[in-house]
Amino acid sequence: MIEKSAVHAASVLRTAFLQAQISSSAGLLQSVDARVKVLLLIVVVIVVSVKRALLPEAMIAVFLLGLAALSRIPLISHYGRILLLTFLFGFLLALPAACNIVTPGEIILPLWRIGENVTIGPVAVPAVIGVTAEGLRRIAMLSMRVLNSLSVTLLVLATTPFMEFIRALRFLRVPDVFLLTITLAFKYLLIFTTTVFDMHLAKLSRMIRPERPADSRAWTSGRIAFLFRKSQLRCDDIVRAMRARGMTSAMKLRPLPPLAGRDAAAAAGIAAASLLFLWM
Repeated sequence: MIEKSAVHAASVLRTAFLQAQISSSAGLLQSVDARVKVLLLIVVVIVVSVKRALLPEAMIAVFLLGLAALSRIPLISHYGRILLLTFLFGFLLALPAACNIVTPGEIILPLWRIGENVTIGPVAVPAVIGVTAEGLRRIAMLSMRVLNSLSVTLLVLATTPFMEFIRALRFLRVPDVFLLTITLAFKYLLIFTTTVFDMHLAKLSRMIRPERPADSRAWTSGRIAFLFRKSQLRCDDIVRAMRARGMTSAMKLRPLPPLAGRDAAAAAGIAAASLLFLWM
């Protein structure tokens, strides 16, 4: 248990390090202003939500895959997370919609024959229960929307340094309280994960032989209580330090530079691609 916890904490730190490394590497989207990438995120999410056909959704997926490849993002690990989340929150959640009880239509795969129509409260159960073509199209549509929304979100986050992303949101008039909350939560998450990793590493370095499961559970529960108390104390210290420095809810960020020619060209390309997808 202790070894697994240390591995999980190390994986979180590794993901944060790789994100910082990818966002500062040489790639297509890395060279584009953060405001343009936030524009890409907003536009793609809107187009994905508006379209009701599978072909435009598939073309958007290919478009985002091309951007990820040109941005030199590790495609296997990047799309591995995307496909897993799509399967969990897109396919599995919508799977009941394939049944004719939820989505009436042409049955292409009969599952169960009960002989006659039955009404159970407000639900009408047909004589033949099966998978319909309309239900499969609905599942495919929802899965593609989830896939594209996750793809563009993780793509923008992977190619944009965190503070540049915050500054771009500030440019879009996102409230400072919201930005301050995101910034503090992100930084504290890294501090918290580092603390967890250090505790487990110190525990492993003092172990001569594997502990019994009961001892591991007792140690883990004690560390959870310790981290809870430490988190409360750290939050109080942060609030007092912020007040002592005269900090308010207004964030002071370095002003953004004017858009360069490549940024304007990227914005024009996003607009053209969006119009093309809307036309399809």
